[in-house]
Amino acid sequence: MQGSPRRRNAAIDSVAAGIANDPQYGGAEGALRTHVLRHEPLERLKQHQRVPLVIVRGPAGFGKTTLLRQYSQFRADQGDRIAWARMDAQATDTTQFLRLLCDAVDGFDEHQRQRRVRSDPRPPTLQNLARTLQRIDGAGLVVVDNFEQAFTDGLEGVLAQIVRLLPSGVQLCLGTRVLPGGRLAGLQLREQVVIVDEDELRFRPAESHEFFREFADLSPREIDDIHASTDGWPAALQCYRLCLRRGRRHRSLARAGKGVTSDLIDFLATEVFEHLATDLQAALFDLSVPEKISSSLVEHLTGVEDGEQLIRRIERAGLFLANTDLEGRWYRFHNLFRRFLLARMRREVSEAELRQRHRCVADWYAEHGYREEAIQHAIEAGDHPRALDLLTGVIDHLLAQERLALIERYVDALPVELMLDCENVASAAIIAYGYRRAFDKANRLIEARAQRLGANGDAHARAVHDYAQLFVLAAQDRIQELGERALDASTRLDERDGFQYAVTLNARAMQLCAQSDFEQARGLLLRARPLHDRDGFLFGQAYQEAIYSMTLSAEAHIAEAVRGLGAALRRTEEEAHGSVTAGSVLAMYLADGYYEQNRIPEAETLLNEYGPLAEKQVIVDSLGVMYLVQARIAMNRGDAAAAEHVLERALYAGYQHGFQRLVGYAQAERVRLSTLGGDLDLAERRLREFDVARFSADAALMFHAGETEAHTVTWARLMIRLGRLSEARTELQWALRIARSRRRRRRELKLLVMLALAHQAEGHANLARRALLDALEIGLPRQFVRALLDEGPPALALLRDLRRCFDTLPDIARQEAVLADLDHLLAEAGEPGPSLLRPVAPPLDAQGGLLESLTNKERRLLTYVAMGLSNKDLAERLSVSTNTVKWHLRNIFEKLQINNRMQAVAVARQLGLVE
Repeated sequence: MQGSPRRRNAAIDSVAAGIANDPQYGGAEGALRTHVLRHEPLERLKQHQRVPLVIVRGPAGFGKTTLLRQYSQFRADQGDRIAWARMDAQATDTTQFLRLLCDAVDGFDEHQRQRRVRSDPRPPTLQNLARTLQRIDGAGLVVVDNFEQAFTDGLEGVLAQIVRLLPSGVQLCLGTRVLPGGRLAGLQLREQVVIVDEDELRFRPAESHEFFREFADLSPREIDDIHASTDGWPAALQCYRLCLRRGRRHRSLARAGKGVTSDLIDFLATEVFEHLATDLQAALFDLSVPEKISSSLVEHLTGVEDGEQLIRRIERAGLFLANTDLEGRWYRFHNLFRRFLLARMRREVSEAELRQRHRCVADWYAEHGYREEAIQHAIEAGDHPRALDLLTGVIDHLLAQERLALIERYVDALPVELMLDCENVASAAIIAYGYRRAFDKANRLIEARAQRLGANGDAHARAVHDYAQLFVLAAQDRIQELGERALDASTRLDERDGFQYAVTLNARAMQLCAQSDFEQARGLLLRARPLHDRDGFLFGQAYQEAIYSMTLSAEAHIAEAVRGLGAALRRTEEEAHGSVTAGSVLAMYLADGYYEQNRIPEAETLLNEYGPLAEKQVIVDSLGVMYLVQARIAMNRGDAAAAEHVLERALYAGYQHGFQRLVGYAQAERVRLSTLGGDLDLAERRLREFDVARFSADAALMFHAGETEAHTVTWARLMIRLGRLSEARTELQWALRIARSRRRRRRELKLLVMLALAHQAEGHANLARRALLDALEIGLPRQFVRALLDEGPPALALLRDLRRCFDTLPDIARQEAVLADLDHLLAEAGEPGPSLLRPVAPPLDAQGGLLESLTNKERRLLTYVAMGLSNKDLAERLSVSTNTVKWHLRNIFEKLQINNRMQAVAVARQLGLVE
């Protein structure tokens, strides 16, 4: 579906031809007209052509595909560009979903798609899809049928991103049995989605009458009875019609009772199947084994010379066969009918015969390059060595693309003994199990693999095994053991092992960061970065960047951390296949940085788009960050119930997987919620559930998610509110000494804010101001907002008090920068600084003369002042005394007709000395 008119018309023509030739839609080859135009739901879609997302949702057999085909025909008749993709069993991850979507929009058929995969095996990305969508010239429709096959928590976040990427005039339509509802609320509020549900898909009585109008001897009352018994279910109505076409009307079926049941559809399907020719029955059994069929596959499975002719025969019989692509090369039976055929076949053929049929399908798929489909059918055939051989050839590719669910599905079906001697499959299985939190499976495989290797086995093989185990240790939050195992593995691996060695460096850096050895951690991460880049291992690359950002944040370099995370996430979105774990771990820390800077909408966007996958697969620290930021955003907008719900989810996840640290974070946050909400009795009860000792100020390991809350701060805040001020102040001062000794500046800032609040409550205003000033100096320039404002009215009162008396305070380092930060905080709280202290710019006509009045030295000095340097810094830079600096500043102030350094900064900008 690229740019040329010929390509555009071909796409439109292929849709029209596919519908026109399909007997289910009244095509020319159909023996009878079977098509009923779905007027009401179709009219609704016509009225919402400009809405970005349409979801047609209903159970199997409700005519979702029919409605989407009719709508596609309507849009094609208008000259709109049409793309059609149908998900299958292999499309259970983001990679395959994006690939199918890109290929559909490009107009590739299955053969072209396979050629492109072989020539360019790199997975498509969201940015690839964005560029592909931009090639649509004018209005367009992208249809994804059978979406439930691809739907996962991770894909839910990707869906929101795809909707955001859609060009104006391009609409995405999903046909699905499940509703991806977690992210839809916001889209519905913004009128960006239309949902057609099963009530709208049911046939109305008038449509049922039209459906059966070929039967002249069928009375309106009998049609009404059939409609009532099926409740308007289109698949059941079709089965009735096929029975009636044989001349045996079975009117008693119409009195089988109202409601849709599996017994009803099985009975009706049996009535249809048993009256087919024997050779057609046998062919249907053969063709129901694969999920989709082509003429070549039909010939391979049935032995007929003309597979296309057999496909047309099945279509003419109305046996629930439909195209899955616009070109008419691939077909599939309706899910209900295929399930019936498989169940019937299992009753009539032996297990050995059924396995042989799967083997036959696997052979064809493997020969034609469909390895993933071949693996599944080899497994179904019980041919595990063949399946393992096929899997060995693709497992590294699947792991690099983070198709962890598919890896887990394959290895679950293979005997463990068979996998143990296959290093790359066993390692990939351990990694997939670990990050999907199937810890029992992971640990059993780790133990079995270790026994197979033996204590005296190959050192390199044992190091690779340890590398795989690192993923499980990280996922289980066993950080101390993680670091120790990584150090041991790193002695038996080196740079030649690429990303495997780099992962050991990541793991060691994670432990060092928790131990507050930030400089050494960054050194290891800088060594790991080029190795991840060289091998294109985005998963390890993302964790390397995330850990690096933690070291920066811990030292209060929030702005630098946010910049790095933003760049890494953009790169991941460019190179990875959507909302993979690599993207989600970066997104959680970036959302936390945005939240701290009070960039709430940006934080919420990341949480909405990447949160679902993060909740399933990231490590405990980033998982804790996600829950805490979500709860705080809800609390800040006054929705305490939503905040409580988030923290209940966090507790559930913690208890479910044995994540004690996550449980502690959630418990501490619930204390915080109650304390700030004023329910001190509840806060005290919750504090008793919280393991304060585990989160002490001198804990050996401290992590990003807990350093500014669970450790010390939760307890101290409640003590201050309860009036136990001496206890709070003593604990905070002790914690401050430890934080300073470990260079945890972010934590130091938060502790200083709490100490200022304690001094304020004790009536020690000067001590409170001093502590707050120290906190503001750490946070320069304008890096921290929520760390102060989240403490509510007491913190705001402190800020107001400091601002009122700021000019009376003794000379402080970087005075102008601190004042600017203070005004920024008040503005973020909705209280701009006093107008009398705002900088006063000289009139424009006087600026030239003012600049000429300054000497070169004074201009240079003014530039340094605008950069925020203190008098002491200026004296050191200019090699003069501080008294000389003050004398020069007085001269500058007099010449520029200003009163303070803040006004000097404004004038310097007006004069063009600084930006």
